Amino acid sequence: MLDPTTLEIIGDHGIGNPRSRVAHSCAVFRDRLYLGVTHPNGEGPEDAARILSYDFAAGDWQEVHRSPLRPADERAFAADILRPGGGRRVVAPEGVPRERGFRGMCVFQGASDPAPALYVSTISNWGGLILRSADGENFEVVSEPGLGDSRLLSFRALVPFKGRLFTTPIGSISEGKLDRNGTIEPTIFTSDDPARGGWQRASAPGFGDSRNGVVFQLAPLGDYLYAGTGNPTRGFEIWRTRAEGKPPFKWERVLARGAGRFSLNASVASMVPFNGALYIGTGLPGLGRDRAHDIGPAAAELVRLWPDGSFEVVMGEPRFSDSGLQVPLSGMMPGFDDAANSVIWRMAVFNGTLIVATHHWGIYRFLMGSDAAPRGGFHLWASTDGETFTPITTDGFDDPFAVGIRALVPTEHGLVIGTDDHGVLRQRAARQGAEVDLGEGSGLRISLCQDPAPHGAPALGPFG
Repeated sequence: MLDPTTLEIIGDHGIGNPRSRVAHSCAVFRDRLYLGVTHPNGEGPEDAARILSYDFAAGDWQEVHRSPLRPADERAFAADILRPGGGRRVVAPEGVPRERGFRGMCVFQGASDPAPALYVSTISNWGGLILRSADGENFEVVSEPGLGDSRLLSFRALVPFKGRLFTTPIGSISEGKLDRNGTIEPTIFTSDDPARGGWQRASAPGFGDSRNGVVFQLAPLGDYLYAGTGNPTRGFEIWRTRAEGKPPFKWERVLARGAGRFSLNASVASMVPFNGALYIGTGLPGLGRDRAHDIGPAAAELVRLWPDGSFEVVMGEPRFSDSGLQVPLSGMMPGFDDAANSVIWRMAVFNGTLIVATHHWGIYRFLMGSDAAPRGGFHLWASTDGETFTPITTDGFDDPFAVGIRALVPTEHGLVIGTDDHGVLRQRAARQGAEVDLGEGSGLRISLCQDPAPHGAPALGPFG
């Protein structure tokens, strides 16, 4: 079980750039930690997304890749549908970054790779790319923009399975509008040789159902690769394939209708195998309310899916389902009993323990005048059996502006925890009279947490 007293901050204030807000992707490669950071706007050189490398032994960071700049055009000014009046407001004469972020990262050895290489997916208004590095220092583009469709903003999941690399498009940009979460290509791509391209569709769009508007997550369990969708009409679905033969592969649906919660479980935000089952974290965008589809408000749930297709609600709403009466095994209601936990953003297994991290929008209550003082910060929970959960932190490690965890990576040096930090919220809170230490600005934070005996807060168990 994680011990919060062992928390060691190894990178803070955006690691050299406080505008580096999101620790979006992370992997260990050649005994170093690699981090892909994301910026919210990408207005000029100061917003060029970076890939950073951390030497565990020396305890220092090195920038190994920075997004190149390019001339601004109409795509640079695309209006973000989640940000009223969105689009870049100021453009530097030097140009704008081709990449505003790096969303996916993994180590994979394809057919023509002489050794495992580091693969990274980008976020770009001109079509997401796949980058490759054989040495962790030099990065090359190994794909067409958007894998052939430059309207595709990015690729979220990068998952190796049975000698292939799988990825899912996320976000789109067309007709002057940018959608961070939706996509015009709700499918899965695969390649056995991503260094040379060769990407093929691994599934039909939406698995044959147009209501499955996006494939958010991929995770292997046993002989199957599982995929989780976003379906705001009927609730998320889980599909799986053995990935045998040539793509597109045969897929079967194993869970539907948001595990019986329908559209309140619109999307699968995270998935991880643990103790022979697949754990599924759900979520809604924004402040727990999908205004585009008039869903919510609702907090996130945690669902456990077994290989035989049966499922259990681990944390969430009691209800009747096709499997009978569902009472949350943890005894906890949605959001770990906190309505502001709108998304289970990341999960990982570390030293035999399931770690669950959230997005928490509580700080907005203060900014909207509902709270007298800033409160909030992500939650981090741990369980050794998948049913009894211990809180590691319920206040972002005493930082209400750290709204979520985007990187959660087990290593032999500890569990890497990377945040999403809203610097603009800090500034707004200060203007509203809150005692906020702006310090060196905001920016993402990277921490290492160890795993001795549990410390501090007691466990919350079944119906306890």
